Amino acid sequence: MSDDNYNSKLIISVVNEMKTKQPKWPKSWNKKQKIEFLDDMLLWLEQEQLYEQCQIVLNAKKKIK
Repeated sequence: MSDDNYNSKLIISVVNEMKTKQPKWPKSWNKKQKIEFLDDMLLWLEQEQLYEQCQIVLNAKKKIK
């Protein structure tokens, strides 16, 4: 299995978990850092055309704000 394929499956799995569970953020992260992380994740998901996962991340962002 290529590293890219493994990484993709890992990210998709993590995002799908966010559908039913709250993420456990590092205690040192503030609201801005959490949102930046999710924005970076959204960019990657959009590039991969994983729109269902994009919606999951958008919903997670709403819960942070």
